[in-house]
Amino acid sequence: MAAGNIVPADAVVAIDGPAGSGKSTTAKALARRLGLVYVDTGAMYRALTRAALDAGVSPENEAELSELLSAAKLELRPGDKESQVYWNGRDVSKAIRTAEVDSNVSAVAAHGSVRRQMVELQREFGRQGGVVMEGRDIGSVVFPLASTKIYLDASAEARADRRWKQNRERGIEHDKQAVLDDLIKRDKLDSEREESPLTISPDAIVLDSSDWSLERQLDEAALACRVNPWMDARIDWDAEKAWRPLSPKYKIFFGFLRLVMGFLGMKVMGRPQPTVPAGTILASNHVAWSDPPVVGGIFNRGPIRTLAKEELFKGPVLRGFFNWLDCIPINRRGYDERAFDMAREALEQGQNLFMFPEGTRRIPGQPGPVKGGLGILAQVTRAPIQPIFVRGTCALAFGGNPQSPLEVRYGPLVRLHALDRLLAELDRKEVTKRIGTMFQSMLEEMQARSFGDFAETGLEKKLRAKQERRILKKRPFGEGPPAGS
Repeated sequence: MAAGNIVPADAVVAIDGPAGSGKSTTAKALARRLGLVYVDTGAMYRALTRAALDAGVSPENEAELSELLSAAKLELRPGDKESQVYWNGRDVSKAIRTAEVDSNVSAVAAHGSVRRQMVELQREFGRQGGVVMEGRDIGSVVFPLASTKIYLDASAEARADRRWKQNRERGIEHDKQAVLDDLIKRDKLDSEREESPLTISPDAIVLDSSDWSLERQLDEAALACRVNPWMDARIDWDAEKAWRPLSPKYKIFFGFLRLVMGFLGMKVMGRPQPTVPAGTILASNHVAWSDPPVVGGIFNRGPIRTLAKEELFKGPVLRGFFNWLDCIPINRRGYDERAFDMAREALEQGQNLFMFPEGTRRIPGQPGPVKGGLGILAQVTRAPIQPIFVRGTCALAFGGNPQSPLEVRYGPLVRLHALDRLLAELDRKEVTKRIGTMFQSMLEEMQARSFGDFAETGLEKKLRAKQERRILKKRPFGEGPPAGS
């Protein structure tokens, strides 16, 4: 642990926000306070912009910019006040802090291929240890599983005044109105670009620092890092104590599943022996029919309601079995008001709800897209979300399948800190979409970490290709819902 056990040594603090909101200043000071490493993502884009201007490459030429970045060695090193930036071994720390770079960096950063390359570089920096990173899509794109997400905001006037003073300290003179006009222009470019636009991640803690001193801004950011969603509710970490009050049916069912999963060689990654606060949405990706018992059987701390397709309830035997398991039948061909009302009531009563936000089985290795059910329930109930990634359920084998490792991986518990802010600015459909986008990014990152620990195997690639062919055969023109349900 760092800084007197305030945050874990491997913490990732993601600070997003518009230009001039004080992200860099706050991130640098926060990294020092928490004993973490500061990664200046904005300087990375500035370095590419500087290199492009020096090489005569237009900020609008995506292909040449991408080629320029691919061939370069970009390094960030600790500095006294700011990160020292090296481009192919040359220190460009001062050269990237000019008006010319300021006016061109947003255009450079707007290109999709450039941003994807930068994201990979940033993830490499971040995975080397505990970091504080700042930018305009760090929490939403680069590190969707960040332990803390902060959206640092301020009025355009306050930001322009800070930028003007900052430039004067560097010996750069600008007209204050010109600085304001440039910030407004950059806000528009950053928020309207197609690739990774500036947005507030639904789980970010929003800090409006318009009227704050720098000291207050830093104190509030440090406090945000201590808002641990795993610790702001009563949670029973004693597995044996939690097991005792379960009803007999749950003890039988969970015990049976736990025994079977042991024979199948399942590994649980992430938080050891996870448990969650009462009234949590347990949300998992879905690739095989066996996902529900594999994932659901791990949460053996209390009753679970599960959203299950209504087709499973056909016939008295199956209907009786799934009713016995407290499943909620849902019609997936549209908005099922009855099913969502039952799910909402269950969450409000403190029961956990297990669901597959993708709505049906998806192609292994290709999480998403996420349907609207997760966002609708999260908005109505304000329930926390437990992201889950499952792998290896397409080729189960007793003793474990070395070519298809069975794994259940947990992300950090998600609380939608920014929900009120988003609802004040956007309609509910857009907020629902953003929650879905956030969750899909989390699934993709958990999959990337899984593949990083154990690379995708030849068998898994064959299974993915087989499912792709099946879907193409069933939907040759791409119409209709995904196959696999």
